[in-house]
Amino acid sequence: MPVLPTVFDARDALRVLARDHGDLAVCYLNFVRGAKVEEIYGWEKFDAVMDTVTSGLLDIVSHNALAIAINPQDDNFAIVHALASEPHDVETRLAACIESAHGEEIAALCEIVTGRAELRVDPRMRFERIAYRAVREAAGAARSVEQRERLRRIAELKSSIQDRAIYIDYHPIISAPNGTVFGYEALARGTRRGLRRPEVMFEVAAEANLIWELSRLCRSAALDGLARLGPGELLFLNVDPHDFADPNFDLPGDPKRLVIEITERIAIKDYPTFRERLNAFRARGMRVAVDDAGSGFAGLGSIANLEPNFIKLDISLITGIDTSSTKQHLVETMVRFANEQGAMVIAEGVERAEEFAQVRRLGVHLVQGFYVDRSQPTISRSTRPSDRLAAPSP
Repeated sequence: MPVLPTVFDARDALRVLARDHGDLAVCYLNFVRGAKVEEIYGWEKFDAVMDTVTSGLLDIVSHNALAIAINPQDDNFAIVHALASEPHDVETRLAACIESAHGEEIAALCEIVTGRAELRVDPRMRFERIAYRAVREAAGAARSVEQRERLRRIAELKSSIQDRAIYIDYHPIISAPNGTVFGYEALARGTRRGLRRPEVMFEVAAEANLIWELSRLCRSAALDGLARLGPGELLFLNVDPHDFADPNFDLPGDPKRLVIEITERIAIKDYPTFRERLNAFRARGMRVAVDDAGSGFAGLGSIANLEPNFIKLDISLITGIDTSSTKQHLVETMVRFANEQGAMVIAEGVERAEEFAQVRRLGVHLVQGFYVDRSQPTISRSTRPSDRLAAPSP
């Protein structure tokens, strides 16, 4: 894949650009939630997205512009161009490149803000120093734009909560041995593009102190689908530990059809108290799943302390598992542990036939991901979830 130069590497090319065109301008690009891509999908996907951005930038720049990487290992870039010939629609064009290569879900996470500054050549000053200062000024301008966007997103979220402007995707969880639907995970989506991903919605809600309000709305909408499930199918409902402190927290409906999926945005610090709250719902017949095992806070401590009925393996453990003996050994160990504890393992993020075949060979009980969900249209909260999925080919 092509590699962009840093400011230091590009200093001679920048001098030539300044010699030919006079004063220059810097357009600094910051991916506000680029780290979320890596957090959710793993570093391989993040690197692939950054490769797409690199290719897109090279397509955008012309003979009187130069694309540079502020840090080759991160997600900050800049375009230095002739002052009178700024590339048009950089954000829109890059967003289109990302969506075309990686889909709308990832494109929605890769929100881009830009800041601009002038690079005026002064023969009394060292050129490299002028260039670095211009990049810093453009980065500062991008941060100002990001702050305005943050306030706009908070206003959008408040409006979304008031208008109930969300919908629910019911993602099937299938039995690995026979391909029948075991249950559905309810994932809330915002109707506004900037709030489409639940991770983004809850990040904004945390900034605005609206976690409980958003969680209530998402649970209410998700539980509407419980009555539409097929016989014996379960509904996996994402619940953050902080939700248990909400005085209005409740999970109405048939408790034997509900699985409380613990999603830790921050670490659980008081396991005894949290277990006591969780056990009250278990006593009603609900089951418990630990989400994203192997990533972030959802480590062995959560599994040992919460004793879940379902262990959902993070996508980072599943992506490329067919070619990684290390991942295979880890998953095999987790399956053996789950069998001894009377729990079931769910492989998240299965996107390829080879990954599906491998996790099935390793004894994984349940599977979730694009490979088993690709034939399903987006399911709104007013649409009945599909009764069954055909068993995918191994």
